[in-house]
Amino acid sequence: CSRRGGRECSGAMWRPDPGPCVPQVAEWGTHPDDVEYMQMLEERPKRVLKRREALCRNCDLEKASRRQGKVQFSVCVWPLSEYSRSSGLGAQESSVIRVYFQSKHERKVLSTFASAGIDLEAAEAVPVDTDSNLSYEQAIMYSKENLYLQDLHSWEESPPLSPDEIRAKFNMT
Repeated sequence: CSRRGGRECSGAMWRPDPGPCVPQVAEWGTHPDDVEYMQMLEERPKRVLKRREALCRNCDLEKASRRQGKVQFSVCVWPLSEYSRSSGLGAQESSVIRVYFQSKHERKVLSTFASAGIDLEAAEAVPVDTDSNLSYEQAIMYSKENLYLQDLHSWEESPPLSPDEIRAKFNMT
């Protein structure tokens, strides 16, 4: 090969290694910036919370959610499919909810949901693990504000309805 620009040509267009243009990345947690970020996360205050889970009509949940802010609670909502036993169409639409609150707000939260027609008191209050691996629970614990988180998907209760039960539910003959 002839000389170009003062360099010898090797004849090979590509080389087997990526060369100096590709940055070398350290493993997560070994770089000083990673360590600093993890320390910052550990120092952030987490709220100590309780949660109660219930099944409710969406129209009742809407009534209770209007009080969010005046009463301190966060809600996670999993809408049920119209084919679930406890759900349906229109006013019969239902969801599974988890209500998160601090112990000092528990009475207000329970009365808010009771006035909306949702019996949260029937569900056992469960302390939320501060090391929970559920990302939405971590978001609620770190948030200074009340959150309303709703799943985009529809869920179905088990066991599923039989074809005959579906026909009867939707008045299909």
